[in-house]
Amino acid sequence: MRPEVAKGKGYVEMTTIDTITSKDIESALSGIGMTYLEAQIQGTKSQAEDGKLILLAAGDKQLFDLCQVNIQ
Repeated sequence: MRPEVAKGKGYVEMTTIDTITSKDIESALSGIGMTYLEAQIQGTKSQAEDGKLILLAAGDKQLFDLCQVNIQ
């Protein structure tokens, strides 16, 4: 993505990835003016059906706050 298009946008990674890859993604996105949030979803099928999954998030707090409407 071109930096002039990416600046001010955010990226939310919701898969299970290793720490090194996560840091590499954050670094690359930060370099072009984007914010990054790692948000892994954990739980079982029955927890999903009951709406009781767990979200483990780390990264940009403002991006996390903006995503609340989609994660609650």
